[in-house]
Amino acid sequence: MQYGISTRRTVNIWPGFVDALAALLMVIIFLLLIFAVGQLYLTETLSGKEKTLVTLDRQVAQLADLLALEKSTSKELQETVGDLKSQLSVKTRNNELLQADVELLMEMREQLEKDVANFVTKLHENDANLRAEKEVSEKSLAQVELLNRQVKALREQLSTVSKALGLELDAETASIESLAERLNVALAEKAQELARYRSDFFGRLREVLGENPDIQVVGDRFVLQSELLFESGSADLGEKGKTQVKKLSETLNSVATNIPDDIEWVVRIDGHTDKRSINTKEYPSNWELSTARALAIVRYMVAQNVPAKRLAATGFGEFHPLDDETNEEAYTKNRRIEIKLTSR
Repeated sequence: MQYGISTRRTVNIWPGFVDALAALLMVIIFLLLIFAVGQLYLTETLSGKEKTLVTLDRQVAQLADLLALEKSTSKELQETVGDLKSQLSVKTRNNELLQADVELLMEMREQLEKDVANFVTKLHENDANLRAEKEVSEKSLAQVELLNRQVKALREQLSTVSKALGLELDAETASIESLAERLNVALAEKAQELARYRSDFFGRLREVLGENPDIQVVGDRFVLQSELLFESGSADLGEKGKTQVKKLSETLNSVATNIPDDIEWVVRIDGHTDKRSINTKEYPSNWELSTARALAIVRYMVAQNVPAKRLAATGFGEFHPLDDETNEEAYTKNRRIEIKLTSR
């Protein structure tokens, strides 16, 4: 029977499989295309970025150079600003000085204007005075002419009188010359007589003071070293100094009794120092010290009854040395008291 027969139908899957593979292949190819396109795009993008980075690096380098240049420029500008400030300060000071000078010049101008005005006023006054003096001068000329005539007449009279007195004047001149000669002779005799008394005075003084290396006779002067009478830098007579000055005073008083009254004599006490300077409140210089020492001796001699009118004190400081050397021996020699019996 037809219904009893079993029928088997075969199913073919290959077409579907092929379709699936084809579809898958198309998908893969599409993906590959997308990947390739993406890869190409990424490559171009990366290449562009590298170029951009290189450009940026160059720009950064340029900016760094610009920054360094700006810093250098800024430093130079700061230095320039500092210099400008200094210059401004100097110019400001100069302006102040100039302003002060201008003010001073303005004051001077005002003063000059006043002086000129005063000068003009005085000039006008002088002009008026000159005109007045001119009038007086014209009157005076007449008087001068008259006086000249009178003087001429007087000269003629004097000439006559002079001739008359000529012989008398010659006689008077001869008399005056004779008197002068006699006066010179008398003065020479007095000088010789005083020299004898001085020699006698020095001789007795040498005997009284004895042989002492600090006491010498130099020419017409009796020289005592300062150390014999005073301490260093002092004008106070020491005890030893007072003893020596007392002997000097006694000898002088003894000799003075033999000197005639008509001989005007005086004992001069001269103080001398060495060249080393002294600067104290009491003695500002060697002049004061040398003078004070001479006065101290004179005062003590007056106390020993030597007439004050026969004494004179003088200080010479360091300006009349016996020895010009600069050593201790010369200094000692120059520190001295000189005693001189001389005419007044």
